[in-house]
Amino acid sequence: MTQFHLILLMFFLFISGCAQKISPINTENTLHSNLFEEHSVWQVQGKLAFISPKERQSANFNWQFDNAKQHLILTSFIGTRLLELIEHQNHSELIYDGKTYLDDNSSALIKRLSGFTLPMSQAPLWLSATVESDANEYDTQQRLVSTTWVDPQGQVWHAKYQKYSLHRQMWLPSRMILTHKNLSIKIQLNKWQF
Repeated sequence: MTQFHLILLMFFLFISGCAQKISPINTENTLHSNLFEEHSVWQVQGKLAFISPKERQSANFNWQFDNAKQHLILTSFIGTRLLELIEHQNHSELIYDGKTYLDDNSSALIKRLSGFTLPMSQAPLWLSATVESDANEYDTQQRLVSTTWVDPQGQVWHAKYQKYSLHRQMWLPSRMILTHKNLSIKIQLNKWQF
């Protein structure tokens, strides 16, 4: 059960979106956001490592976004499926260890299974580096390099975008770190598809 909770915690942190203030951003970053928002169907594959003072867990992921519905699969490095989250029109489904758990939405499902609440609907902004926040910091090419926000539960999160790759005229993250207190998630985004 402890491994299940660690896997879920890693999952929560990975897809934790951002509660942010909307602030005007320069023209170049707005163009990037608009280009990304034009795509209602996309997929990203990669690796993540969940690091806490007591333990380190890693997994591969395949995360799909299709017209505002998410589908996430976490697998071990030898290909064993750890969990799968699927959002349907009227409910969400989490499959773990051969068992299926259902709820009206992903956030409620995750909270019911783990006690954690997470803003699933904002995950695409955080993952694609299109977050709008007063704390945003940009490099000379107007790519987001750092941001800090407070989630709806009052927890402070920090994201650092370490590397970008150019895809369809968009600079998309290829390496980043998400931190909250003594938790850290290193994320490598290997393949974006539209």
